[in-house]
Amino acid sequence: MPLLILIALFAIADFAVLFTLGAKIGLLASLLWIVASGALGIHLIRRESLLTIQRARARMAAGEIPSDEILAGASFVLAGILLIAPGFLSDIVGLICLIPGSGQLMRRWSTRGGRGAGPKGTEIPGDWNVHRRDSESSASDGQAGDDADPIEGEYLGKER
Repeated sequence: MPLLILIALFAIADFAVLFTLGAKIGLLASLLWIVASGALGIHLIRRESLLTIQRARARMAAGEIPSDEILAGASFVLAGILLIAPGFLSDIVGLICLIPGSGQLMRRWSTRGGRGAGPKGTEIPGDWNVHRRDSESSASDGQAGDDADPIEGEYLGKER
């Protein structure tokens, strides 16, 4: 709910700035800016979504998780959506998303909410980073960690 309120306030501020600056620079210049930024946003979304899918497929073919590519692609798609929206504030935020390294900033921000590596209670079940970290620690010393539970079961041998 607070996110919805924040988005609504951002939209109201964006339109207020659009009308204020539009009155100062003129209707034609404002319309040209909106059309040009919208065209750039559409171009970004089309190009980056295809490139992100190609890079993600290449990483998955190599047996890796394409999280970095997906977050970088999401940053470009967010920039495209913000550039399509009519307004000067949304265009400024969209252009900030285009700055190199903004995808890494988005990754840091998205992992703060209890995701990723942290105390055992805040990890997401099935998180690949946790699995990889646990398997690397068990592979490094040849044994499972001290807190690993033994696997119980019965052994059924094959009859020949």
